[in-house]
Amino acid sequence: MVVMGTGRPLRQFVYSEDLAELIVWVLRHYEEVEPIILSVDECDELCIADVAKLIAQSIGFTGNIVFDPSKADGQYRKTADNAKLRRYLPDYRFTPVAEGIQRSVEWFIANYDVARK
Repeated sequence: MVVMGTGRPLRQFVYSEDLAELIVWVLRHYEEVEPIILSVDECDELCIADVAKLIAQSIGFTGNIVFDPSKADGQYRKTADNAKLRRYLPDYRFTPVAEGIQRSVEWFIANYDVARK
């Protein structure tokens, strides 16, 4: 499996069902004019290399993961601050990235014939 870039950049990942749940919460309860960021905590950033490994594990890939440093990494960090969200929902539990990837892979396999490719 070839992954573009070095795999070092850090990113925050939100499971789609968590995001959907938060969007519904915003529509029903958030009344401020200022925007709110719907993102995981800053400490939950993962490097692309770790995400590639989680995806490989989820699909049962046992080959080598090769990073192609001839492709740009892009910005090293794109951290979103969710402090405002935490003021409103301090106990909200985001789905762990590994679990979200596993669920997404399982959904894709189950729906492969009808999923947009």
